[in-house]
Amino acid sequence: MFKGKVLLFSLLLVFATSLYAGEVDDCLSDVSLSCVGMRVSICPAGDFEFIRTGCGGTDDHIIVYARDSAGNGVSGIPRTDYWIQACDPAEELCLCTAPIVADSITNDLGRTTISGRIAGGGCILNGGAYIAIQGQIVLEEPCGSTDWICLDIIIVSPDLTADCVVNLSDLGVFGLSYNKSYPETGYNDCCDYNDDTHCNLSDFAFMGEHYLHECF
Repeated sequence: MFKGKVLLFSLLLVFATSLYAGEVDDCLSDVSLSCVGMRVSICPAGDFEFIRTGCGGTDDHIIVYARDSAGNGVSGIPRTDYWIQACDPAEELCLCTAPIVADSITNDLGRTTISGRIAGGGCILNGGAYIAIQGQIVLEEPCGSTDWICLDIIIVSPDLTADCVVNLSDLGVFGLSYNKSYPETGYNDCCDYNDDTHCNLSDFAFMGEHYLHECF
């Protein structure tokens, strides 16, 4: 009976190791976008636009390769072990718990994609966003560099004050840009949720759909 338990434990250990092995190297790992010109509208409740439609298609995504210090793929990384944040601290997002979720665990090459929604608020217009894998922010090569890989992505949200709730304070910011268009003075691209260079009734409708939404 004891031998049977030992055998069962050994099998479980092998199974667990096969699902996840290795430590992520922040420099040898890699992240990129499948398309150019990605723009995504997000909400603290995680119920706004999908990344998969961020470039106007239906299969747009963030590509992730998690590798260890030997350059080997790290397989079996859980889908929730990722983080996204603005590269420019002045554009810092307010993020909920597990703001992004991968489409699958990493395969034998350490590869997965992220194409779902982002749970959070705030606005990124210029600096792009970095991705962290299990707390490791993915860096530009060559190794030894301290530069993050900054994905060329624009993120907007009805949570304009980046406090993880859509409320009256956000309506106040939105009102300053309402009925203005690019490049008119006072136009705020963070308030343009349908990316048509106008801040108008259609954008106000999006604001209304997500009013009082917050992190779960």
